[in-house]
Amino acid sequence: MHWGSFNGPSKGQIKAIVPVGVYQTDPVMGPDSVFYIVADTNLYAFTLKGNQLWSAYIGKSIYGLNYSPPMITADGVILVGTIKGISAFRSDGTLIWETQLGGPVELKSCAIGLDGTIYVISKPGTLNAIDKSGNILWQHNAPAGEFNWGDASTISFAPNGDRIYVGGSTAEHSLFVLNTNGDIIRSDSLGGRQGGAISIDVDGNVYTYLGDDLVSVSQTGTERWRISGVGRNWNVIIDPNGNIAYLSNGKLNLVDNKGQKRWSVPVGQADFGTHIVCDAQGTIYIETSNDFANYDVKAINNSGSVLWTLSVPAHSKEGGPSLTKEGYLLFPHVGIPPPRGMYVIE
Repeated sequence: MHWGSFNGPSKGQIKAIVPVGVYQTDPVMGPDSVFYIVADTNLYAFTLKGNQLWSAYIGKSIYGLNYSPPMITADGVILVGTIKGISAFRSDGTLIWETQLGGPVELKSCAIGLDGTIYVISKPGTLNAIDKSGNILWQHNAPAGEFNWGDASTISFAPNGDRIYVGGSTAEHSLFVLNTNGDIIRSDSLGGRQGGAISIDVDGNVYTYLGDDLVSVSQTGTERWRISGVGRNWNVIIDPNGNIAYLSNGKLNLVDNKGQKRWSVPVGQADFGTHIVCDAQGTIYIETSNDFANYDVKAINNSGSVLWTLSVPAHSKEGGPSLTKEGYLLFPHVGIPPPRGMYVIE
């Protein structure tokens, strides 16, 4: 799903600031109104009121600090990438298992299958399948180039869960399609290295960045349409009506399923780490900055009208916002000077 099943904040006000750490990843909400986040070298569990429930040391990454956001399985297990592989924790912070994968893992390059199998890409581009107990089922490398690894890559599933889409590193092998056994069904030559999100609609159409273009590909690998020169970003999202939202040149853009423009709204400059999220009403939430010292958080409805704008001091950010069932927006930031932590926006 590419949009939240609940509504986002309507006021555009700061409810709380939760001190976390210097560098924070995307926060992930559990079913019990607890959010989990990686900051610096630890995995944390916080309530929305800012109470720290526990922390677990996961070590440094190849960058010195971790940029790997956690994920939560259907069983409530919290997964987190480490410099050696992937670790799993219970909701009380107890370590369940650690699996070494021969290199660092960032869990933006991760997806969970219908049967609970964990698919993750470890550096340098190895695709791994791991069962719920942490056992490695198989490992594969791309036959040409590599599977995209890191915080700018994604693994996505076909609607029925029987195919995996993984980005490729060359123009000739832009996008790989595999079955859940790791067999390559095909690799699509789409004229550019894949980067950022891979979003898939209910008909199996793919939307992603290839080179500096936003491209839609059918489930058979045929290019449906292409918008050239949009640049790259983390996200391309699908709203509840099947429209496609993306950032380009200081504007948030919405096109329909056929790539036809619906609207474009100036939002300020976006860096490559800018994320966008969409709620159940089709309202899109985004944070951008023209000076990278202050960020404007905006709520834009499905007609392209700005509902509210909230300016917050934030020197930089690596993680993106998340929506909660309580109707809050969580926005991690790094302030210079402090505070450094998580904005809870209502």
